[in-house]
Amino acid sequence: MAWEVKFDGEEKLQAIFKKMEAKGLQPVAEKALSAVANQVLNESLLIVPVDTATLKNSGKVHPPKSSAEGLTVEVSYGGAASGYAEIVHENPNARHGAGKSYHYLKIPFDKAKSTFVTDIKKRIVYYMRGG
Repeated sequence: MAWEVKFDGEEKLQAIFKKMEAKGLQPVAEKALSAVANQVLNESLLIVPVDTATLKNSGKVHPPKSSAEGLTVEVSYGGAASGYAEIVHENPNARHGAGKSYHYLKIPFDKAKSTFVTDIKKRIVYYMRGG
């Protein structure tokens, strides 16, 4: 299961990442991007359906990747649950339990999109100051 999340200010953020890379500061940008991705994962862990916990335990943030398009990070579920992670994510009629939801990744991403740029910039400043 994969889809690309687009958000306002993405181009501006990628420009910041490129400048940081040129100055040898890509590790700081990667750390900031990973921290925000981990926030999304943590939010999703609150609503991911749990039967045997295999799906929940498969959630992870992959290391950031740099490409011609810019710096990206992937949040995923799968592994031992890869056979049904997408089915559970996309099926509103699947058994979800109280407080759990399908779209367990989409909901936290959609919630975070409006503050991605600000959150990442704050993290960059924090890490640049030695945090």
